[in-house]
Amino acid sequence: MNSLLCKLATLLGDEYKLLKGIRKEIRTLMDGLSSMNSLLQNLSEVNELDVQKKEWRNKVRELAYDIEDCIDIFMHQLHPGSGNAGLVRKITRKIKKLRARHKIAIQIQELKSRVVEESGRHDRYKLDVPSSSDRLMEIDPRLPAMYSEATRLVGIESRRDKIAHWLTDQDYWECCQDKKLSVVSIVGFGGVGKTTLAKQVYYQIRDRFECTAFVSVSQSPDVLRILSDILSQIGFGRMRKSNDLQKLIENIRGCLSHKRYLVVVDDVWRIQIWNIIRCAFVQDNNGSRVITTTRIEQVAAACCSYCYNHIYKMKPLSDHDSRRLFFQRIFGSEDACPEQYKIASQQVLKKCGGVPLVILSIASLLASQEHMHKEKWESIQKSLVFELETNSTLGWMRHALNLSYNDLSHSLKTCFLYLGIYPEDHKIEKVNLLRRWVAEGFVSHKHDLSPEDVAESYFNELMNRNLIQPAGFEYGELTYCQVHDVMLDFILSKSTEENFIAIIDEQYSIKRTATVRRLCIRLRNAQLVPANMSFSQIRSFTIFGHLDYMAYLPRFQVLRVLDLHCEKIDGIEFLDLSAICKLYQLRYLRTNSHQLKLPKQIRELKNLETMDIRDANVHTIPSDIAYLKSLQHLNVPVDAKLPNGIGKMVTLRALGFFNVAENSVDNIRDLGELTNLRELDLIWTKQVVKADGPCEKLKLSFLMDSLHKLRNLRSLYVSTIDTKLISPTCDFFFGWFPPPRNLQRLCLSFCSFSKVPDWISQLDKLTSLKIKVDEFPGHAVRLLGELPCLVYLDLSATEDPKHDLTFYSSAYPSLREFGFAYTFSSVTFEPGAMAKLQVLHLSFFTRRQQQEGVSLSGIEHLLNLEKLTARLYNHGDIGVSFRNVILRHPRNQSFNILFPRCPY
Repeated sequence: MNSLLCKLATLLGDEYKLLKGIRKEIRTLMDGLSSMNSLLQNLSEVNELDVQKKEWRNKVRELAYDIEDCIDIFMHQLHPGSGNAGLVRKITRKIKKLRARHKIAIQIQELKSRVVEESGRHDRYKLDVPSSSDRLMEIDPRLPAMYSEATRLVGIESRRDKIAHWLTDQDYWECCQDKKLSVVSIVGFGGVGKTTLAKQVYYQIRDRFECTAFVSVSQSPDVLRILSDILSQIGFGRMRKSNDLQKLIENIRGCLSHKRYLVVVDDVWRIQIWNIIRCAFVQDNNGSRVITTTRIEQVAAACCSYCYNHIYKMKPLSDHDSRRLFFQRIFGSEDACPEQYKIASQQVLKKCGGVPLVILSIASLLASQEHMHKEKWESIQKSLVFELETNSTLGWMRHALNLSYNDLSHSLKTCFLYLGIYPEDHKIEKVNLLRRWVAEGFVSHKHDLSPEDVAESYFNELMNRNLIQPAGFEYGELTYCQVHDVMLDFILSKSTEENFIAIIDEQYSIKRTATVRRLCIRLRNAQLVPANMSFSQIRSFTIFGHLDYMAYLPRFQVLRVLDLHCEKIDGIEFLDLSAICKLYQLRYLRTNSHQLKLPKQIRELKNLETMDIRDANVHTIPSDIAYLKSLQHLNVPVDAKLPNGIGKMVTLRALGFFNVAENSVDNIRDLGELTNLRELDLIWTKQVVKADGPCEKLKLSFLMDSLHKLRNLRSLYVSTIDTKLISPTCDFFFGWFPPPRNLQRLCLSFCSFSKVPDWISQLDKLTSLKIKVDEFPGHAVRLLGELPCLVYLDLSATEDPKHDLTFYSSAYPSLREFGFAYTFSSVTFEPGAMAKLQVLHLSFFTRRQQQEGVSLSGIEHLLNLEKLTARLYNHGDIGVSFRNVILRHPRNQSFNILFPRCPY
């Protein structure tokens, strides 16, 4: 609706010069839709709507879609053409515009009538949002789990004991001169067992404290009630309910003063609420403790920001504990389960994903069946979306997921539901997800941020709320995510209710009455798509599987997103996309087709923002690609040669696989005209750097001139796919001075430097660096160690060392992952160096079996190290010595030490 209102405002601007009558009708539309939009936003805050409100909401939503489609078509028809057109073409264009204005006038009248009709229905049925006092209070479904006996809770013992140890470790606290207040914050997504764990810790250690309290905050907290509950539980005695917030806080502080207390604050959703509650806690030296639970990592960090703390991230149960909990609830134990049910349970447990609330809910559902049989188990696993909507036994799970969903903003809800397009267990590439959100119109400019930056903030928020899970990292950055199976089923349930996404596969089919807006096909048989299905309203079309559906392409009138994850099918030589020129609304195009046919010219795609064909086999890039004035992200195959004229593509922000060897000198020179470029991937498929020909030298000269001009560059990758290509020197990059000050990622994996370039010291925003140097002296260690934002470093040296290396105290202050390949030498980590390092990859090698003066020391000083992989080539006694040093680290049980043979 917000997108539509912006377009209506644009249509009223001076550019389109509408007739007076049409302008009046559009203003009327805007007024009516603005009022509806306000009510729709209020309705979205209500957990459950009655039938009338749902019907009205659905009709208004479809009305908004239809109006926007109408406006898009009209704006396209009225868009000014080329100024070089001949007289006949200009006259023809004017006639078409007159017809378009007449047609839009008729359509707007019809749409206005529908707006008036829906406004009248709202007034007749009094479809107002119920007040908070009118809403029914639900019983918290977590209560049974909170008060379960510890013996019935599987997989919680080790977690409970670990947190209890943090809170009561006498050896640690006696070493502290002042036993200050300490906070442990338990964070994880809904249903993972945070409240249950906090309750069990509370029961185990509360006898060690003078006064204790356990309170729940919830999504809509009553702070006065929460503070009154704390006051009552810590022994203040009975008191009348007070409306004086300051007096309550003062009374609590008075009771807690000079006492050792334990308080659990469960289910915190807002930092602002925590900041009020924490005012009641006295920060004395009596060893008091506070436990908080939350679904949101930022809240957990805020809870632990002002005193001694630990953040405990809840993870799903192991496969073993999941089976124990599942069979215990149904049969009493796994041994009592018949063999046929053990086999059938595997898929059910996979769907549960180790989440205790899900396991308990589905186990209760299965246990409640009067006649238990294997087919019923399989049926429930396949139809969990339907069961979520209809089965009261799954109320716990539905409630937990709804809480997280309803707490999202309107924009976040839309972006979250969009994840339902991807199949189960699919690794979702972050950058493509964000670009799809923008193309769909879910994200717009906010303050000084671009839509891409806003989209990334939305992604981070969903990750922060544990609604999506990390699934892959590259160069220290999260690049892939996944959706938990049950969360995906919840999304599909909501999407069906909202008519947001239509899925066609063996399990899901389209309701005949629904108007499809976003279609995802996961079938190998095109005949399973309904023959009478309308494609004219579809905005996004996604395929996972067969290619046969391209026959429908000309029928898409308002398509914005075309994403084709195609399988290679025998008998199909190529994917023909020559018809995309007619898709004037297309904003996002991506395909991984092995053979791809594109139109010779695509300049009509004036709205295209993303074109990603990097994984396709494309013989020819359209000759007029430089005329796509909206194109911001272009990814082409590694061996592709772009047509000349790329200097016109001034809107480009990301250019992938620009082949220095294949592209012309003119294109390399014009690369410097792309001053809005933020991401650039350079690739070599032929030897250019060491070639002596004048053309090759000219290319390198123009390349450096172009890089000098790219002042907005954030990311530069230089690589090759030809493993036989001799690794040349990167020393021509020494002339890249000054480099772009906003550079954040620099990956130079194709070639090596004779030394670390001095200009790297100026990159104070650099977060990720991969570099290969011939030698790595002490001043280079200091130079890189002073980069304040460096999180990921992959460093290798190719020559025998001439210096001992020392990583000094306070160096590399932000580094979290370090890959280091070096010839055996003396390497020392001083106390305080790499204070935040979590992952370390070491590779030491030598051409000789022995080497004097070789040592490794200080690994034990890396206090936050969680994962270490060491490869010691041609190790001999030196390798054994290095291994013993590594094993001094207190977390060495999780380290992996290998002794492979050196390749030379």
